[in-house]
Amino acid sequence: MFGFLDDAFYSEKKIALTADPSAMVEELLVSDYGEHNMLVYPNRRSLRQLYSKYCRNVLVENSSNSSENEMILIISYYDTVSNIKNVLRRVGVELDGELRRRPIVIMDSVTAYSCSNLDIRPGGTDSTHGSGKIAEKGIWASGQQLEDSYASFPIHYKPYRILTLISSLVQSTQDSGTKGLCVIADMGSFYLLNRIEELVDYECSYSPKFDQRINVKAFCCHHRQEIKKALTVEQQSRIFGHHNRNLLLTSS
Repeated sequence: MFGFLDDAFYSEKKIALTADPSAMVEELLVSDYGEHNMLVYPNRRSLRQLYSKYCRNVLVENSSNSSENEMILIISYYDTVSNIKNVLRRVGVELDGELRRRPIVIMDSVTAYSCSNLDIRPGGTDSTHGSGKIAEKGIWASGQQLEDSYASFPIHYKPYRILTLISSLVQSTQDSGTKGLCVIADMGSFYLLNRIEELVDYECSYSPKFDQRINVKAFCCHHRQEIKKALTVEQQSRIFGHHNRNLLLTSS
């Protein structure tokens, strides 16, 4: 069923959990802040189901005490920022009106893992929906005022935009009393631009657990076929070894 799982590396039980989107949402909800996890997904449909169900649970249903009052950052590769907003609306997560104050930020993967300075200006608006703060098409934030600062998040590698953003969001959670930040980040732009060694270095620059002072739980998302096609077994082993848990998402 899962072709590459037949390889010797995966038979050593490097995968901690295999689950469909509904069951995987529960795992994301109960994950502890400070965890640096990896999530392997089979197709964009399953990943959409996962992040949309997670956002609905946290932002609308509030059915999990572990993730109540949480900020969410989605880094997407296959879907544009506008597409993600539409996906969320279809499951009942309205991003306009009253819900525009919900703490959610959406960013394009290519934008996130570039090294230009992040420029989020208070008062900027999305050309389609005026409820968010935005300085470019690659990022949307629900009413957040984001600062260009590295103060709270340790940088071990290149100054990617995502690190600037996470630093700002961590500070925002601390200032607002938000419980923590959940990051669901698709690493697809590294594969797209053939930055494989850079991807391995970046993933391995973080240990399986972040600094306990930083209330962030991260899920680095990799397409299953990209892993099989682009990474050697040694590279796979290194990346898997630098995550707290390796999760395999299946189709529903």
